[in-house]
Amino acid sequence: MWERVLVAALAAFIVFKVTLITYRRRKYPEPHEDWANVNLDDLHFPEGFHWGTATAAHQVEGHQANNWTVHEAAKGLEASGAACDHWNRWKDDFQLLSDLGMTSYRFSIEWSRLEPTEGAWDEAALAVYAEMVDDLVGRGIRPVVTLHHFTHPDWWEAKGGFADRANIPAFAAYCERVVDTLADRVKTWVTVNEPTVFSTMGYTLGMFPPGRRSIPTTLRVMRNLLFAHGTVYKALKPKHPELQFGVAKNVTLFDPKNRWSPIDWPLARLMEWFWNGAWRSGMQNGRMFFKDIPEAKGTLDFVGLNYYTHVLVGPASVSLLKMKFPKRRQEVATEFGYPMYAEGLRRAIEFLAPLNVPIEITENGVADAEDTLRTEHLRRHLWVLSNAVKDGHDVRSYHHWSLMDNFEWAEGYSMRFGLHRVDFESQERTLRPSGEVYKAIVGRR
Repeated sequence: MWERVLVAALAAFIVFKVTLITYRRRKYPEPHEDWANVNLDDLHFPEGFHWGTATAAHQVEGHQANNWTVHEAAKGLEASGAACDHWNRWKDDFQLLSDLGMTSYRFSIEWSRLEPTEGAWDEAALAVYAEMVDDLVGRGIRPVVTLHHFTHPDWWEAKGGFADRANIPAFAAYCERVVDTLADRVKTWVTVNEPTVFSTMGYTLGMFPPGRRSIPTTLRVMRNLLFAHGTVYKALKPKHPELQFGVAKNVTLFDPKNRWSPIDWPLARLMEWFWNGAWRSGMQNGRMFFKDIPEAKGTLDFVGLNYYTHVLVGPASVSLLKMKFPKRRQEVATEFGYPMYAEGLRRAIEFLAPLNVPIEITENGVADAEDTLRTEHLRRHLWVLSNAVKDGHDVRSYHHWSLMDNFEWAEGYSMRFGLHRVDFESQERTLRPSGEVYKAIVGRR
């Protein structure tokens, strides 16, 4: 009996020591600001810093025919339909950018518009994108173009999409044709948006197309996305050395729900490695999930950062399918279900810093239909960003998500991220008070 008690006591002591050591060695102790005593107007940004907003083709253009529209129909999801009818109203929407004082605009190209069937290229559609770029340049707004933002032609999906490395040459050919056409006017290119989100949502949780649930396939897709980026980079950088190519990485932070739990710490670290660390390792070392991807090593001229929140990890603490997340006592829950945690933006920047390339904030925003949280969300994140820049981090831009309400993927039209409210029946755009605040902040810079 005493032996069992002794063994149990020894085991408890070891668990306690491991937990304590892990806690003390944690690089980021999950800081929280006393926001009531922070001067959010104390902002410092360098000359030439880019201020912008962001959108994605499928979310705003309307009337698409791609892997997502097929997924919407197959899963009985809300149809994207006309979205913001941006394909027909883009000139008016670009005026909204000018009215806000934006100097940068991130948007994506819809591959399925340019190559609706395999081998059939729509030059008229490419000409529209070229006209968009010309208009932006004429307004003094830098175009930042994303080549893949979750969508691609269904004919390519039917062949396996990113799950089959044999399909990558077709993707690279599409990228090359677009870049060659616009290279004289577009200098900043995002090859792939949020590779980890695309992989896990489409191949683990099944909420994005193709709606599968397979861990091995998820890992293969994640590796193939790195391979695809590297392939595009190595094909285009020698042809266009003046261009800047990068990836927009969603950096979600993972913290233990219970800081003293010997279970929550390892879970949080495992999730953070899977979501963030493995990708960074792949870009730095050309190796991801124990397999070599030499094509990816050294292929970033900059890195895009999409930052929204942190996730508190513990056994059964997160229900991703219901998008309900735990939060700290002092945190505010957003309409999307996750907490507002502006302090994490600094941690996300520091996570990307070892890549040793400039950082562009390619997305940051909040779902807030009544516009009661967005102003505070915006001001807190800009204050955190300002301090990071002041302390020497090479961050070149901030793109707010989003210019206007749009189609929010699996959530349909229920989530409102726009600085402009959109009436989807009349397509009327109305600048929200938070948009006025952003305009004033940019104007003072």
